[in-house]
Amino acid sequence: MQIRVSYLGLVRNVVGDGEETVRATPDTTVGQLIDLLAERHGDALRQSLYRRDGRLRTFAQVCIDDRDIDELQGLDTRLDAGEEVSLVVGVYPAEGG
Repeated sequence: MQIRVSYLGLVRNVVGDGEETVRATPDTTVGQLIDLLAERHGDALRQSLYRRDGRLRTFAQVCIDDRDIDELQGLDTRLDAGEEVSLVVGVYPAEGG
């Protein structure tokens, strides 16, 4: 099956592209997809998304068809053919005066 992956924010700079289509097996999870993408694009992608303890960074967001995976089963969410996965990494300026 094919999954469309969009890269937004700082992760777009890490990958060097805005989107790609990835072949995945049925029942692939979001976590497995990210592992596949990290193999393809290197540790810089993995480090931009994950903390050392294996959890997503607070400024990293993963969405499936515009739904945050936190509303689903997180990294264990299973993907279906034709879905779009968006990986967003943003750094927000500190507030203050």
